[in-house]
Amino acid sequence: MLTIRGLFSVGLNLAVATSVSGHSIENTHGFCHAGSCSNENILLQRGRSTTVLAPPVIDAFETRRAQKIVQIPCTIRDFRHDHPDFYLPGEGPPGRSFGHVKGCVKQQLGPDRKPVFHENGTCFNSSASFAQWYNDAPGVNIHDNFTMEFLPNEFGGLTYDNPAFFPFDGKAWGSETFEHNYWFTMEMHVDFVYVPGSTFAFKGDDDVWVFVNGSLVMDLGGVHTPLDGAVSLDDLNLIAGEKATLDFFFAERQPVLSTFKIDMRLKLDDAPLPMPERTCMIWGDPHVNVFDSVDSDGDTINASVVNIYGHGDYWIVRSRAISIQGRYNATQWSIDGQSATRAIAIGGRFMGGHTLIIEAMDGQMTWDGQAILQEFPSSFMAEDIVSAHYHELQEPIDKAETHRPIHGLDLDLPFGVRVRVNRWAKHLDVLIAMRPQVGGQDGHCGNLNLDASDDTLELISDRMNLRVSAQDSLFPVASLDTADVTEKSIADCAPE
Repeated sequence: MLTIRGLFSVGLNLAVATSVSGHSIENTHGFCHAGSCSNENILLQRGRSTTVLAPPVIDAFETRRAQKIVQIPCTIRDFRHDHPDFYLPGEGPPGRSFGHVKGCVKQQLGPDRKPVFHENGTCFNSSASFAQWYNDAPGVNIHDNFTMEFLPNEFGGLTYDNPAFFPFDGKAWGSETFEHNYWFTMEMHVDFVYVPGSTFAFKGDDDVWVFVNGSLVMDLGGVHTPLDGAVSLDDLNLIAGEKATLDFFFAERQPVLSTFKIDMRLKLDDAPLPMPERTCMIWGDPHVNVFDSVDSDGDTINASVVNIYGHGDYWIVRSRAISIQGRYNATQWSIDGQSATRAIAIGGRFMGGHTLIIEAMDGQMTWDGQAILQEFPSSFMAEDIVSAHYHELQEPIDKAETHRPIHGLDLDLPFGVRVRVNRWAKHLDVLIAMRPQVGGQDGHCGNLNLDASDDTLELISDRMNLRVSAQDSLFPVASLDTADVTEKSIADCAPE
């Protein structure tokens, strides 16, 4: 897991309130108050005023990992469950191919840079059926492209970690009545320059074969539970400074699990340019500084602040694999019923089917419904999916917050997603850092297409229903309070 080590540094631009009709007025958060009002709209959480007028500027993260992400193109092929080398649940062990089975393929790649069927192996129905695994076979498999995004790890290498690896979900042959689209293969081909200390490691299921310069160096064949394999390239008689090749082949052969993790320390040749990391900030009413408003250096670009004042459950981020939802409701300090972020829920395929819920201080934090992080400070880790650190922070997300201590929660999640939460008495302030997702995304944080102009509330609402349906809700009980609350401006205020 990637770990957060003081990566968040947040700041707000502060400005002194202006005057209207010659009268100096205090920002009263978009509401009529004591004979004066302002067109700013920031939650009055504790009955206090604030001089924060400008939208927040996020100094993003002290570690600039956006320049280090590496995208590697892969080829995936989807099969039907009735292919002779693939299995249904009732066809489990004992039997051919089950367990860790070595010797399924020959020690050398074929001239087409593909694995060669081993006649004495017990992994496949026949050489003809295996030949379809990594070659296009119309009517038998469906070819597609997949981009694997590797993130820097703490050992100076790169990691791709996906506990629910289903790149064909919603595509190709479909799930065939199962929760996910199983029964597929994947191949990845990498050119690199060998330097001493180079390594390659894999953990997952099912079959995996790794070749360096055409020779088999990792053999995790068979239909099995997650297995580990590691190779030190220093043991392969490679010549420092010379180019070499790595060929990786994977198969998911039965509808049980699909875990996939690669750790590698390789000097890649001509690696594709990374997509930038962006940050979304949720604070107050809740207001949102969308992903496309702040670049990877924390500078505001074409700022777009999207406000939602209604009550209920809303999509903060929604993609094929990532689901982040917010529960927005009024608090005792809200004015005119406008809402605050009372809780967030994180789930989806990238969480391996698990759900993490974080509520304000008057609630709790739960993992699959079980209370966690009940002590302060404390930490929590689960299945290489989430690393959570609950501790005191030096600076709040919202600089207008003056209460101490600051109860901060830092989350390190799959796909390089990082989240910081400030837990207050009745509401949350939240930072989410991520990169654009394959297949797109949208929600209250915007669509992360590097263009802030299309991330207004109206345009986001035209693209999707921001409200979470009861069937899609990650919360144990869907919100029953779904009141719409209208934003107020100076025009709504009674004259003095």
